[in-house]
Amino acid sequence: MYWREDDNSKPEFEIPAEVYDLVFSLRGSRLQIDHAHALAEALRCRLKAETCQRIGVHGVHMAGSGNGWNRSEQSDAELPLSRRTRLAIRVHRDDHEEVASLSQQSLQLGEQQLRLGDSSIRKLSSLGCLYARAVCCDREQSESDFLAQVADSLRGLGIDVAKMICGRSGEIRGNDGSLFTRALLVADLSPEESVALQQRGLGDERLLGCGLFVPHRGIDAVYNMQE
Repeated sequence: MYWREDDNSKPEFEIPAEVYDLVFSLRGSRLQIDHAHALAEALRCRLKAETCQRIGVHGVHMAGSGNGWNRSEQSDAELPLSRRTRLAIRVHRDDHEEVASLSQQSLQLGEQQLRLGDSSIRKLSSLGCLYARAVCCDREQSESDFLAQVADSLRGLGIDVAKMICGRSGEIRGNDGSLFTRALLVADLSPEESVALQQRGLGDERLLGCGLFVPHRGIDAVYNMQE
């Protein structure tokens, strides 16, 4: 008799290495909470235009600046930079060398200067719950219409999303006006879907930190809080 037990275990998902975050240590004293436009302009002065179109900038998220669900309304306030503060830039490996060359350079953000230290690679996550601090949207659009539009966009990426929660709205201010955004939590993703969404992002203005997803601890606590 020949007998082989069924093996229902799936092979462990291996995260592709094409896209990842380059995380820079920082040296500086203070930085405005709403620094996205100034940081984008500083990077445009240092990187090729094509590179700036491909990368995503997470921005500098300091203690007290909020995480999107409870963001400070004082967006023009300055907060001190600690030694643990980091700048993360999402890159394709083809752009690694150019972006990594920012190490030991200083970026001028208006009247403030930010010096970038050494960088390290942070791989994408396969966790099923992802969070975007800001996704571009229409100011006049309702929350339900925004979520419906997001669901359509995700289906275009091959993701049939089951659970989403919209976070607080916000604005990214610049010299030519402001950009309206909403925070977004997406849950119950497969490892493949999670990585694909982190690689592709959602919507426009990646250089301003929009549409970039990072792993989140889970959706249940946020859902229960909103209920």
